Amino acid sequence: MHNKQRLIVKYLILVVLTSSFLALSLSTSIFDKTNYPHNNQEVKITIPQGSYLSQIADSLYGNNLIENRITFILAALITNKSRSMKSGRYVLNQGLSNVGILREMESTNMEDVIVTIPEGLRSDEIISMLCRKIDVDSLELVQLLEDSVLLNPFGKSLHHLEGTLFPDTYNFIKGTSPRIVFEKLTNRFLSQLPKDWKQKSEALGLNLNQILTLASLVEKETAKSDERRLVAGVYLNRVRADMHLNADPTLIYMLIKRDEWDGNLQKRHKKIRDPYNTYRYRGLPPGPIASPGRASIEAVLNPENTQFLYFVGKNDGSGEHDFSETLRQHINKVNRYQKRKSQ
Repeated sequence: MHNKQRLIVKYLILVVLTSSFLALSLSTSIFDKTNYPHNNQEVKITIPQGSYLSQIADSLYGNNLIENRITFILAALITNKSRSMKSGRYVLNQGLSNVGILREMESTNMEDVIVTIPEGLRSDEIISMLCRKIDVDSLELVQLLEDSVLLNPFGKSLHHLEGTLFPDTYNFIKGTSPRIVFEKLTNRFLSQLPKDWKQKSEALGLNLNQILTLASLVEKETAKSDERRLVAGVYLNRVRADMHLNADPTLIYMLIKRDEWDGNLQKRHKKIRDPYNTYRYRGLPPGPIASPGRASIEAVLNPENTQFLYFVGKNDGSGEHDFSETLRQHINKVNRYQKRKSQ
């Protein structure tokens, strides 16, 4: 063998050995090397629902759980685990290798939380509940109430998510991103709207915002299933007659928004210049005052055809109301039930 051939063979052997060494080193770095071998500290970390691989890598790096984002991403891709990592809360050891972290994040130790949102809550009450239950950022949720992307499916009549955070039972993962939380609630709302709601709302001459506003009033006024359509009919009659709605729930909502609610309605409150003051301004308030359930929405879409213009609570613990066609009848009933309340 000539000297030149020997040199070529030696060069090829060197290249193969170097490549093998580099491949072994890279493989060890990607798969087997512990990230912080002298640190066994445990770190709590939350991976929000819907996180991308790069976002997960950023979170792990930011919490000193991995030394290199690229090697972690490569490990996830090569082992085909990039889509099997579950969102949730984890307690991870800083001494784990990339493969060790991937195995941990494949497990089912996510923290599921069941949240039941009752009918008739305001958006601030729902946000407070979500913050307590699933540890989401309240400020971000408040800002998302007027988010154009979240509002887009509702058309041009809605400018705020009040009324669309549908009351139901949900399963969340602690640490879920606020946007995904609201998407879940508003998507549930859209899925629960009666299929013929557009035709019925057009027949009533109302847009979605007005339907929801009326439904929120019905929700706050009565919990009786046999009264919802009657209450809806009364409010529609008053709107069509260009009367003041004189709805106490809108007054309470107004005072809460103004941070002036102390639990008592007073005569002076009825004089406040505010669009939610239905004692001062005719017609519907600007928007919903709470999140109505499906039954109240259906009641507004199918209101009772009635001549009633007034109703008053019976104050007997039943939650029932008495309905009247004339103001004189209504005043007589108010006096009667107020006496009952004072006894």
